Amino acid sequence: MKIKRAGVNMVLKGKQIGQGNTAEIFEYGEGKILKLYKEGISKSACEQEFNITQNVYRFLGICPKAYEVVEVDGRYGASYERIDGQSMLQAALSNRRSFRKEGKQLAHYHNAIQKPVDFALPTVKEKLKRDIKRVEELTGDEKDKLYQYIDTLPEGSVLCHFDFHLDNIILRDGNAVIIDWMIACNGDRLSDVARTCILFEYSEIPTKSLLQRHMIKFMQKRLLRIYLTEYFKITQADRKELHRWKLPIAAARLSEWRPEPEKKRLLKMVHQSMRRLA
Repeated sequence: MKIKRAGVNMVLKGKQIGQGNTAEIFEYGEGKILKLYKEGISKSACEQEFNITQNVYRFLGICPKAYEVVEVDGRYGASYERIDGQSMLQAALSNRRSFRKEGKQLAHYHNAIQKPVDFALPTVKEKLKRDIKRVEELTGDEKDKLYQYIDTLPEGSVLCHFDFHLDNIILRDGNAVIIDWMIACNGDRLSDVARTCILFEYSEIPTKSLLQRHMIKFMQKRLLRIYLTEYFKITQADRKELHRWKLPIAAARLSEWRPEPEKKRLLKMVHQSMRRLA
């Protein structure tokens, strides 16, 4: 595999150390990793995450350093600081007695990033409308109703990660490092909390074991309950506003590549919620 940067080809040395829905992660020199996006993901999407990560690091210092954008065999990627540590998900799974601690920490970490920022970001409402527009499972009339509903929700003006969950928080030397800022936006704080709720409540569990699936679901419900209780305790936010955000968040989630069972659950929730609005 070769890296093409500024017209120069260089051999990429390093093994693959991770993989997600949109990218593969490789070792990339001393203290760095290469996040290489899968084919079909545009250069602008790669640059967007790179720029957001640079700005978040400058503003809050709670994410990896971003070094450079690269092209590898026609695929786009970027090099970032390598963060060695355990994810909060790994910590929670390895010690179930720490559930309460992990759930409370998740709330505090989330609150810590929800600040007004001095750099440009897409707004939450813009992102939701753009994503809903791409959803094939919804009719034009349903989309129009969702757009109108989104317009009634609070604007807000804080940094929203929009993929905030246990596996995107790495614990290094007792401090949290938050990764994967690709879809970060600016808006109402409870829209970001609602997005975390949807991830916990509807994401498909990647295991064939029915017993493991039930165990993980039980753990997720418990963690989510602890997280929400602590979050509303420290922020004094209005819990009713959280539930108002769940409908458009779930509808927008349908635009992403998700397993079919998860999409069916999301679509059922969206249709039920829309009927209650009528």
